[in-house]
Amino acid sequence: MMNSEFKRTVQDRPGGENLSLCFSCGSCTGTCPVAEQRESFNPRLMIKKALLGFEEELLDGEEIWQCIQCRRCVSACPQNVRFADIVRVLRRMAVEEDYCDAGLEQELDELDKNVLRYRLNSVEEALESDRAPTEYTLEETGGE
Repeated sequence: MMNSEFKRTVQDRPGGENLSLCFSCGSCTGTCPVAEQRESFNPRLMIKKALLGFEEELLDGEEIWQCIQCRRCVSACPQNVRFADIVRVLRRMAVEEDYCDAGLEQELDELDKNVLRYRLNSVEEALESDRAPTEYTLEETGGE
């Protein structure tokens, strides 16, 4: 069943503001490591469902819990839709509307924080090691 107000409800929450900017290019899905492994996970289609008002299908389904919050979709989106933020909004809504246990959202939030810490540590280690990218000028590389 479709809810014509669902799109507006998502957009009115912090993180959901850019939902309507999506023009279904599929860049989010093309860069998503989850979509690469699971054909059933499709960020572009999830955005479309939110825009069309498929509230129950999104909030009661597994899709919103499969996103690993890597944010590749955010980097790839030419419209700045910020899919990862929209997923967090949908997760919060699923908890608020009793589609799932609040503990699940808290566990995923903690996991997301740990993954972020790991990423930051990896970047710091790379910058402090020989793996850090080196900048070259054209003169140094022999270019003109």
